[in-house]
Amino acid sequence: MSVLFSNCGESYKYKTEPTSAFKKIIFHTSECFGTCPTYHLEIDSDKRVKLYAEKVYKDKIGRSYEIDSTKVGYFTGFAKDSIFLALNKETKSIGLENIEFDGVSCCDGSLKTIIVYYDGKKKILQSMFPPEEANNLIKILYEICDKSELERTTKFTIENYKK
Repeated sequence: MSVLFSNCGESYKYKTEPTSAFKKIIFHTSECFGTCPTYHLEIDSDKRVKLYAEKVYKDKIGRSYEIDSTKVGYFTGFAKDSIFLALNKETKSIGLENIEFDGVSCCDGSLKTIIVYYDGKKKILQSMFPPEEANNLIKILYEICDKSELERTTKFTIENYKK
């Protein structure tokens, strides 16, 4: 009997990290006629982040057109677990197979481009006015650009797409 119960007090930890809903996400924003930041972001399923912040303004609320040089440049690092989990959850729930952007690029707004690699597929979404169901995904991507603790690095390239 002692052999039977010898492991009762021990706990076993199994690696139960959820599988990623994507292999890689690329996010581009364009400038606008205001103070829209211009970002080029890549995040992969291992939480690696590459960010080229091309143009970021100091005062996002007001109309200051002063560039924040501390936030402009090339950066790399890893996404925080909490934000990566939120991104993974949103990517799973958004319905990548069915979601479409209208491609509108006509007006005074930032053109948002999202390229998602998942399940051996590539999905390109682009519009100045994405559908409402994409708002949370875009918010998370902006949060990665704005609030990640990344290290400044040398120049690199991120896949681009223009219609």
